[in-house]
Amino acid sequence: MRLNDIEQAYGDRVCVYWRAFPLIPGEQPDRRVTEKTRSGWQRVGAEEPRACFVPPALDAPLPASSIPALTAAKCAERQGAFPRFHERLFTALFRDGLDIGRPDVLRGLARESALDVARFEADFAGEAYEAVLRDCAEGAAWFGVSALPTVILDEKLSLVGAVPAERYRLLIDWILAGEPGGVIPLAAEATGATAGRSPVDAGGAGASTSG
Repeated sequence: MRLNDIEQAYGDRVCVYWRAFPLIPGEQPDRRVTEKTRSGWQRVGAEEPRACFVPPALDAPLPASSIPALTAAKCAERQGAFPRFHERLFTALFRDGLDIGRPDVLRGLARESALDVARFEADFAGEAYEAVLRDCAEGAAWFGVSALPTVILDEKLSLVGAVPAERYRLLIDWILAGEPGGVIPLAAEATGATAGRSPVDAGGAGASTSG
């Protein structure tokens, strides 16, 4: 949501590149919703009401791995349909309570999103999966990504967590202005830890987002 706002506000002065980084790279079968899951979704939904977070029922199943959904998103990207499929994945999990780790659910979402399903399935088993693995390796080795969401600006700065749009704008304006003073501008609230908000970390990066 907030990155969409940034893209609309800055137009062609800013390019957003999405990279895959799985929170659950392997299989964790029998994952279930707990009270902690519900409270976390409620908190995030309160911070961003437009995102339509619906607290799931206790003990409802959760995806066993992040890899299938990330691979499916790469398949959509290869068909030029990443934005709408990415949004549908989000609502499928957080609003509709679907298990987006299941191939049959992902095929249904691909069909619903007007993708070429035959091509989707072929890419899912081949190049899209390999692209996810590359993104994962590069994110960990080059960018130091260890938590989501992570937004990396101009291969210089990373923002981790539910960062307010105002902080994105502050840093983007500074970069577009030629980085005056050579000192990273920090909002006053960044000097202390705030729930859901992480301070800026300098580090080697790529101009991308991980999710």
